[in-house]
Amino acid sequence: MKKLQLIYNPCAGVRAFPHLLDFALDVFRSKGYELHIFRTNRPEDFADFINRADCADLEAVLIAGGDGSVNLAVNALLNSQRDIPLGIIPAGTSNDFARHLGSSMELSEAIKNLSDMRTGVIDVGRVNDRFFINVCSGGFITNIAHSIDPKLKNVFGRMAYYVKGVQKLPRFSSMRLRVTTPEAVLVDDFLLFLVLNGSGAGGFSKVGGPASVIDGKIDFLGIRPMSLNQLLMVFTKILRGEHINDPHVLHFQATTMEIDRLAGDSNNADTDVDGEKGPDYPLQISLLPQRLRIIIPHEPIK
Repeated sequence: MKKLQLIYNPCAGVRAFPHLLDFALDVFRSKGYELHIFRTNRPEDFADFINRADCADLEAVLIAGGDGSVNLAVNALLNSQRDIPLGIIPAGTSNDFARHLGSSMELSEAIKNLSDMRTGVIDVGRVNDRFFINVCSGGFITNIAHSIDPKLKNVFGRMAYYVKGVQKLPRFSSMRLRVTTPEAVLVDDFLLFLVLNGSGAGGFSKVGGPASVIDGKIDFLGIRPMSLNQLLMVFTKILRGEHINDPHVLHFQATTMEIDRLAGDSNNADTDVDGEKGPDYPLQISLLPQRLRIIIPHEPIK
């Protein structure tokens, strides 16, 4: 039988996936695959395991977890320079990247779709010395994922992000950024910015607008300072996917950019990469086109 490796995060999301381990074994066995299972205990486990010599002969690596787990696996694969397809079982809280790919949020259905082993090639972002699969961001709600009690996140899922975000609204403040691309240098004030490879972030599936993992570009989305009432209206537009042309929103596409934070509230100085704490400013961001092979839930890739 062909060998697959499943790596799962037992603490991801509402912790439903471990109950489907036998189901996953049976589904892949019926398709002629021998599924090996590894349970992570710490973030370093992804790199330690993928770098093992016996992983070089794998047909694919499957990750059951959220965007943070996927990010760890992508960094491990690309740093090891192993050309092994990656499959995603969306067992996390927001699962933004899996949603962008069109994966079913019903775990048993997602497993069955992956077992067809259709593969494609997608773009990957890079910020400083780290890869990102979905988004790099900064601003007033960036550290929400880092500050939420894991128990709250597991119980309430994506709603925990919204609750935490509402708590921060009365204290939001802007930051001054210099954004440099090959075409222009922009200096402006922003409450929040996102540099997207996929189209969703933080549970907002349409925030990236036209962003795509196969277009060879990264999308910058900046939210300019405004009143609280205006901000709530913009987020309503984001939910509907109608925000790109709002005057408080800056959107453009590029292949590389540098983002430096010139001034702003020191409480909002963190960055985020795929739901985990990101590097310090300045951010050197680039796109690696067609860099990662993945197992796609259906065709075509968006």
